[in-house]
Amino acid sequence: MKILVVGGHPADVFDHCGGTLLHHTRAGDVVTCLALTHGIRVHDEVVSEVFRFGMEGYTAQEIEHICAEREQVKLDEVKEACALFGVTDVRSLRYDDKMLMVTPELIDAVAKVIREVKPDLLITHYPLSGGNTFNHHGNTAKIAIAATGLAGTVDFDDPNPSWRIAETAFMLNCSDMMAFNALSGYNAAVANYFVDVTDAAELKVKAMDVMRSQQYQGWYSRKFVECDNGLAGVYNRIPYCEAFMMSKPVISDLIRVSEHWLTRANEPEKVSMDRDFTITAAFVPMPGS
Repeated sequence: MKILVVGGHPADVFDHCGGTLLHHTRAGDVVTCLALTHGIRVHDEVVSEVFRFGMEGYTAQEIEHICAEREQVKLDEVKEACALFGVTDVRSLRYDDKMLMVTPELIDAVAKVIREVKPDLLITHYPLSGGNTFNHHGNTAKIAIAATGLAGTVDFDDPNPSWRIAETAFMLNCSDMMAFNALSGYNAAVANYFVDVTDAAELKVKAMDVMRSQQYQGWYSRKFVECDNGLAGVYNRIPYCEAFMMSKPVISDLIRVSEHWLTRANEPEKVSMDRDFTITAAFVPMPGS
């Protein structure tokens, strides 16, 4: 199977689905990760942190040079992080994240990648993320969804033939599934697919540690995996899992029961408790230790 992950910013292509990608690459599937923006205005310890307090003392040429340098730093980091999950095809449209809007330019650019890669599965953000207001993740999903429709049509400016994606999975985080502000509760996602990533919890922490430009290394990466993947796991009797909302319903010739629930239905409670509430991420050694 071929998989295309479309994220708004560089780290988005793995932080909510890295464990799932690891399982697919181990199974021999081909994964391509595409970030729409360079992400430096939103997530960078120099550009989004230092410059937001003022740019006095810097010339326009110096700022341009620093931004180009930080953009490359971030892209190199995300490539290093994705490699931990067996993903080597990591791309970026390098679009400026000053204002990530749903535009024909971006829709067409993603459609061209779809026609080239020919993915069976698209993984992207939840389209109503952030309460369906101005949100980079939600807009990224809307761009990706529009691109899937465009990619299935003929484009005389694209040498690659049209391609139609079989399924789309929206990767979810806690804020997508809960009401964290006045608007988000009206658009909360209901996850209908979970992937057990317990075996990848430590690797997810290490991958987030790589994103030094975003200051993710250290306690943030450990707490993120514990709270995001750990919370999704608690209610599914799994130490760690990644949550998704599948765009299309499952169609089969039988009603199938997950092996996960078959195993847990009649086993001793102590066995379930000891296995399902194991804590791993919090105890991953700190970088440099």
